[in-house]
Amino acid sequence: MGGALAGAVWGDVYSGMQVGALLQLFALAGLPLGGRTPEDYASAGVVGPTVALTVRNTLPTSSFAAPLVLGVVSGLFVALLGRVLVRWLRARNVGLAHWVDGELGRGHAAALDGAQSLGVFHAFAIGAGFTLASAVVLAAATRAAVRFDALAVERAATLAEPALWGMGAGLAVRQLVVGGRHTRLLFLAALVFWVAVRWLGR
Repeated sequence: MGGALAGAVWGDVYSGMQVGALLQLFALAGLPLGGRTPEDYASAGVVGPTVALTVRNTLPTSSFAAPLVLGVVSGLFVALLGRVLVRWLRARNVGLAHWVDGELGRGHAAALDGAQSLGVFHAFAIGAGFTLASAVVLAAATRAAVRFDALAVERAATLAEPALWGMGAGLAVRQLVVGGRHTRLLFLAALVFWVAVRWLGR
């Protein structure tokens, strides 16, 4: 969904959905179960397509291999880095919950509404700020890499693209084998989505 929306902003929904579909395969490999801090694939789903389409505008005559690979790698980096912010936000929410408990004990019932509003504001502000900053920095970095040696980047991306699809599919299949019914449904939905995206591009 993030890839489709980012692609719509850039005027290329299909390319944005390609990056989003590949990132989704990696996202299926690490479901946020139990107390595990999940990767921030919400931000990655926006940053990855943004980086890819920025590179595509830099290389308008190239294939989509370089933009796709650079976008997916950028998205995976953002997803991993975002775990730090998610972990911090969870700790912040725990502290906010303790504060609410104290305020309710003093008879301040309005503190609950205030804490909920503050929690929503924190989550939105941190997520939006992190996504925007990551998109700007990584788009600039990838543009610089392409301008430095576009031919080398294109050759490396052409070799890496099938490997990324294979790795993502392998991780998703692994979840299909070891997961339960809900995991299988998620995988099948992602697979149908990917096939539809590839078919629409023909």
